[in-house]
Amino acid sequence: MASIKNAVIERIKETDAGVAIESTEYFNHTFAPDLVLRWPTDRSTRHVYLRTSTNLNYLREDIAVVSGVGPIFMPLLPLVPGNGGEDLDREASESNTLVADPPTVVAFGSASRERSIRNLVSRAVLQGGRGYVTKQRARATSHTIGLGFVGAQKANSYITRRAIDVAAVLMDIHRADQLTRLLHAIWLGSGAPASDFPGTTAITAILDASALRLLLDIAITEDSEFWRRIGANLTLERLCEADVPATSDGLQQLILANLDRLRARSCQIVSHRDEEHGYPTHRWLVKAGCLTMSTERYSAHFLPGSVSAIAADRVGEEDYITLRELVSRANEGNIGISEVTLEVTGGRQLDYKSSNDANIVSDNMLQELGGVLGSDAIVRAAVVPLGSGARQLRCDYSKNFAAGRAGAKFHIFELLGTAIPLLRALLPSERNFINGIVEPFDGAL
Repeated sequence: MASIKNAVIERIKETDAGVAIESTEYFNHTFAPDLVLRWPTDRSTRHVYLRTSTNLNYLREDIAVVSGVGPIFMPLLPLVPGNGGEDLDREASESNTLVADPPTVVAFGSASRERSIRNLVSRAVLQGGRGYVTKQRARATSHTIGLGFVGAQKANSYITRRAIDVAAVLMDIHRADQLTRLLHAIWLGSGAPASDFPGTTAITAILDASALRLLLDIAITEDSEFWRRIGANLTLERLCEADVPATSDGLQQLILANLDRLRARSCQIVSHRDEEHGYPTHRWLVKAGCLTMSTERYSAHFLPGSVSAIAADRVGEEDYITLRELVSRANEGNIGISEVTLEVTGGRQLDYKSSNDANIVSDNMLQELGGVLGSDAIVRAAVVPLGSGARQLRCDYSKNFAAGRAGAKFHIFELLGTAIPLLRALLPSERNFINGIVEPFDGAL
């Protein structure tokens, strides 16, 4: 029994490496499942019932008994075509039950050339596939859906429609709708009008976290205009609902194309104390509710909420600097500062600010003040006026974070160009990288 189950588990893992599989103490039981499939990313589960009989009518009886949980019935031997096949398919579809042997399940992932699309189809079938499926049907279906993604990218209505129709038959409503929304997003990303999309008119351009993860996993193109269109209705709040690893090339494209659309309330800089946290090059990732740009020496966390919501292991360290260092960083980044809070021995603080948000970096009086206070004076905070002074970004050196007043939000490119250069001593290569990705958005507001 154990060897049979292990063999089936291996075949399922071939189909979806991300599924967690629990083997129960039962085998070929009427009510209790043999295996339980779980997907930690979206907390979905599905029961698998192994069957030693290849009799179609017996399977129809099994479906009638446990159909309420939308299971997978997996015969250990290929079913023999014959009378009852159409009835089995109809009854399995109506009850959101999938009937397929292990080689058939694996076949869903073998018909598309793109590995990411193979993974998408395979997982969707394991999570919400329905009906009686043969190996031939599995390959044909997977191939049609794979072509649908190509068709959506090229705004081919006929090919896209075929994929939508096939998914509606093969998958439950939730997975079919999710796939349709993915195709719709790709359709819009291609530049085609929404009115020409062959799917339902109720589909919106807004992707939920699960659908967004799938789209980023596909990473269809490096065309910045495509990702620009995908990000048209995207918010940082929505993006941060999905955990996306730094290995996602789609995420890199999406962020760099929409730095002037995504807005954060706060940003925090954290130095890497060991090499395992960093990346040789700048990479974007989404984890624990925030967007992160990770580099070899530090990470910048962009949060949709206040910095107090950041994970305990990401809290920034004190990094007070001298007034001379602040002026040097501001000049190197061409950043205007309207207010500085200084602290001297004994905890006394002194605020120096302009009356009309004018840049005080070159003020002679500020330089004289720095000379009077001496080397013991440290900078606790600096304020940068943005958007013609309408919004003020306060860089706090107590925990290396930047935020506005009264819940103000800032575009990611603004935080990249101001908060990071003021809070962090940058190497020339780091400064050049930030300047390179921020420059296309200068003057965007």
